[in-house]
Amino acid sequence: MRRSKIISLLAAGLITALTVVPAQARLGETLDQLKARLGKPEQQDPPRKDVALWLFEVDDGQLIYNVNFDAKGRSIAEGLRPLKRAVFTKDTAQDFIQGQIAPFRDSKTLRTVKPGEAFQFAGRSFTCGDGEITLVDDANGVMVVWQTKGVPSVMAVSAAMVKQTH
Repeated sequence: MRRSKIISLLAAGLITALTVVPAQARLGETLDQLKARLGKPEQQDPPRKDVALWLFEVDDGQLIYNVNFDAKGRSIAEGLRPLKRAVFTKDTAQDFIQGQIAPFRDSKTLRTVKPGEAFQFAGRSFTCGDGEITLVDDANGVMVVWQTKGVPSVMAVSAAMVKQTH
């Protein structure tokens, strides 16, 4: 009896841990796909069709997960950051990054950009900032930036988002 309770608690804890942060979310997904995995997004005032937000409980607060959509309803930018004093861990950032680059893991064009290094993405020039870890695969249209200094955050951006804002 005692052993089954422990196993049940461990299983519940594992399920909770796996659903706290949207590690499996990826650029290109639709709002319906994200809702199926993450639940209903937070209400926005005023409501917007091009952005959805989710809040996830972590140590000392919440993380905000925001997604921008193109006119066809596909995710073109996703970001994760802490609210107030929430703890944003290295594992959380790495899980987000691994989820985003999973389809491109074997790509010969995926590379890590060093701080201070210039690079091209979506027809534009960028420079990796101090305190940033940047992965870019221009051929596959994905860039992931992890801001490790100051307020930590991680974001994934598609070429479509960069072109849309240019």
